[in-house]
Amino acid sequence: CCFISGTVIQLCESADDMCKTLVGFESARGASEFVVVLTVAMLIASLLVVLFKTVSAVRMPTVRLTSSGRPPVLELSPECHFHGFISHAWGTGQDQTHAIVRRLQLLLPGVRIWLDVDNLEDVGRLEESVRDATTFLVFLSAGYFRSFNCRRELYAALASNRPFIPIFEADVAKGGASIEALKAECRENCVEAAPAAYPNYSGPGEMLARVFEEAAPIVWVRVNAFQLESLKAVALRMLLHSPYYASRPNELADGVMVPGQAGPVAFSGPVTILVCRDNDGAWSVAEEVQEAAK
Repeated sequence: CCFISGTVIQLCESADDMCKTLVGFESARGASEFVVVLTVAMLIASLLVVLFKTVSAVRMPTVRLTSSGRPPVLELSPECHFHGFISHAWGTGQDQTHAIVRRLQLLLPGVRIWLDVDNLEDVGRLEESVRDATTFLVFLSAGYFRSFNCRRELYAALASNRPFIPIFEADVAKGGASIEALKAECRENCVEAAPAAYPNYSGPGEMLARVFEEAAPIVWVRVNAFQLESLKAVALRMLLHSPYYASRPNELADGVMVPGQAGPVAFSGPVTILVCRDNDGAWSVAEEVQEAAK
């Protein structure tokens, strides 16, 4: 736009007849006044956009303790500068992890999560960065365990005994894979003998136990209210491992909530579900719904 405006002014200064013919202005003065007005309008529009985003961020509901309705305490342990370190494969998990971190920053004002695009200065210091966070968030997507740098981060988290918070991408179209496929990938790739970050590593069995068995992976769902449930689950686990709530777990016994979130739903009367008996998956879902509605 600036280039076009400059071209218009230059054209009108060089030839009044051409100025009127091509852009409709009688003189260079008229063109200059138009450019000034256009520039002011663009500046006002930009300021309005910034103001709108700022107000939206301020008004956005944030995570609260269900038990008290108060914001959680985001205390950091003395040796750490981040509440969490998020590990992901660039090829299949970059967009999702960026969305997770940005949303958590809005839902938990003041939370500090190590993210490569924000904090990576030297790839040679990944292990140090993992140790600088209270929790270790693992975004599980296809190819994660094949990444050498991801395995470096995993070994560093094992060595520093950081709590693992696995987040699972289930949508194959978005880079996801089944849990069984991810476990097989782990067995195949997490086989380094005495890795530098964790010389006492005992093999894939230890990695599988920490990533998949210590706590059930949180399914990442990107749609509206379901996404919020995924984010709340991540936030709750981060809080459970924080120094403040480690000594006050009862405050988190009822979980966390966000004002305005979708509440419990129920059928107002008898409901008939029609399902094809030959469709095993649909039949199983119908049975689950029937059981849950009792």
